[in-house]
Amino acid sequence: MTGVEKAAVLALSLPSEAARDLLGRLADDELERVLAAVACFDEVSSDVRDRVLTEFGAAIARRQQVLLGGRARASALAQETLGGARAARLSRGIGRDETRVDRLLARFDPPFIARALAGEHPQTVALVLSQLPPERSAAVVAELTGPMAGDVVVRLAQLDRVPAEVIAELESGVAELFGDGLGPEAPVGGAEVAARMLNRISRSAGHAILERVDARSPELAAEIRRRMLHFDDLRRLDRRDFQSLLREIPIEDLVLALKVASEAMRQKVYENVSTRAADQIREEGELLGPVRRHDVEAVHARIVETARRLEDEGRIALDPREDVDAFV
Repeated sequence: MTGVEKAAVLALSLPSEAARDLLGRLADDELERVLAAVACFDEVSSDVRDRVLTEFGAAIARRQQVLLGGRARASALAQETLGGARAARLSRGIGRDETRVDRLLARFDPPFIARALAGEHPQTVALVLSQLPPERSAAVVAELTGPMAGDVVVRLAQLDRVPAEVIAELESGVAELFGDGLGPEAPVGGAEVAARMLNRISRSAGHAILERVDARSPELAAEIRRRMLHFDDLRRLDRRDFQSLLREIPIEDLVLALKVASEAMRQKVYENVSTRAADQIREEGELLGPVRRHDVEAVHARIVETARRLEDEGRIALDPREDVDAFV
C-alpha cells in the first residue's frame, strides 16, 4: 500500500473527532489525495487495518470486521471532520482526478506509455487516456505517431458512459501490460475530456490532430473546438471573475502570457489590476525581449487550467461559447 492509502485506512479507523484532528492538519492537496484514496476502497479487511495501525504504532478502541469506503463514505468523512464549504468543495473533487489506472501508470513517463500502447486498438488507447488527467493524456497523445493520434482523439471524444465491467477488463489488461494489479472502477471520456486534453498540447500539434479528427467526423471536430478554451477566451469573463483569476496568477506568468496575446486581452488585464501592477507588467514585458512560443503556450495552458480549477470550485463561471460582444 502507498502512504496515501495507509493514511486513508487510518482515517477510516479513527473516531470522527480523532479523524477531524488528524485531517484538519493536512494541506488541501494532501487531504484531497487521502479522500480520493478513501473513495477508491470498496472495503478494507480487518487484517489490512490491523497491519496499518500497527505500523502507525496506534490502537483503536472499537474494532470493525470491515471498514467501508466509497465516494459516499469519503464525502461523509469530509463532512464529519471538516464541515462547511471546505468539505463541500473537496467532496466535489473526490475521485475526479485520479483513477486506479492513473495510479498504476504514475511511475511511467508519457513516451514509455505511448510506446507500450502503440500496438493496441485505438479504442483501448482512448479508454486508457480517459483514466488519466488531461495533462498526462495530452503528453501521451503527443507521442503517438501517424494517424493514431487523430483516431484516438475521435474515439475519446465519442466515449460516454462506460460499463463497469469494461473498465474492469481494461484495468486487468493494463495491469498485465504494465506488470501490476488493479481493481474495478468506471469513469468516462467525451468531447469535454478531449477538448481539455488538446488544450494541453501546443496549438500547432492540436491543430494537426483536429484536422485528422475533422476528416473522420466534422461534427465531432466542431464539438471539440466548441468546448476548447484558449487563453484569449478568458477575456470573456466578467470583471469580478476575471479579477478572481488574476489573483491566482503570478506576475511573472502574466508578463510572459501577454507576450503573445490579443490587444483586447492585454487591455483587459491592465484594466483589472492596479496602475502600479499594470506599469510593472508593461516594463517587465519590454525588458523580457524575445521569448520562445513554446514557453508562452505553456504559461497560457497553466492559466487556462487555473481558470478551470476555479470554475470547478465554484469561484468563477466560464462560458467560452458565449459571444463577448453580446454584452457590449
